[in-house]
Amino acid sequence: MSQVEVQQKRWPGDDFSRKNKRKSRRKDVSGFMADIADTTSVVGGEIENISSGGFKMINVSNSFTSSKHTYTTILNGNGKYYRLVAKPCWMKKSAEKGSVEIGFKIIDAPWEWVDLTLNGTK
Repeated sequence: MSQVEVQQKRWPGDDFSRKNKRKSRRKDVSGFMADIADTTSVVGGEIENISSGGFKMINVSNSFTSSKHTYTTILNGNGKYYRLVAKPCWMKKSAEKGSVEIGFKIIDAPWEWVDLTLNGTK
């Protein structure tokens, strides 16, 4: 099989939905901060992107272990505060020394959060 044939061959399930498994579109944001609380401590960081179903937090202290199943998080931006219950999905080392990046799936969010992520800021 030539290289052109390989590039043109479509594999079962090889479509856009397979490449992008997200249910909701992510929006990059600036100026959003977050605090994650568990029973013993609070850890802060910056929010890089948001969606109705999740968010990415950066510059989080690597002392955060994500050992609990769910966390209460307070996100603030644009002069508003959003209380969410979220579950860590992935964690990786950040380019910033001593910090990590974490992707969260939102378990529970207020309607204002959904409105923000779907309609944008006003």
